Amino acid sequence: MNILKKFSVVPALDERFWAKEYSPHLEASFTSNWSERHVAFVCGLGTFGLSKGLITPKGMAGRFGSIITELYLPPQKRGYENVYEYCSMCGSCAKKCPVNAISIENGKDHMICSKFLSKTAEKYKPRLGCGKCQIGVPCESRIPKQRTIK
Repeated sequence: MNILKKFSVVPALDERFWAKEYSPHLEASFTSNWSERHVAFVCGLGTFGLSKGLITPKGMAGRFGSIITELYLPPQKRGYENVYEYCSMCGSCAKKCPVNAISIENGKDHMICSKFLSKTAEKYKPRLGCGKCQIGVPCESRIPKQRTIK
């Protein structure tokens, strides 16, 4: 009798998955071999905004987690095609950013944001984070209405 072992793993808890803020030998800063946001995008849960948060039908102020499993799920068509399709490019998140790390032209500068988070982490330990770019904006609790280009 051939018994197959089923495989499941939580990437955030597994040493094979990593994230780096900066490495001089890497071309890109802020890189990882797994991203919960990108998995959510691929699975059809939402698209990205200028602040690099994921905008879902319920908004963007949330967190994602994932489990890798051998469970077969039939593919379904995503409700979007473009990586920024739900973002109206209104610039509200850029205006909310206390350190101007976001712009309509360039999106989010992770280095500026990270330096700010490091400073605030020292002051407000054990809390970490800012999130000001994700509150009081049109995409906070829904997919925003898209701007019409005239």
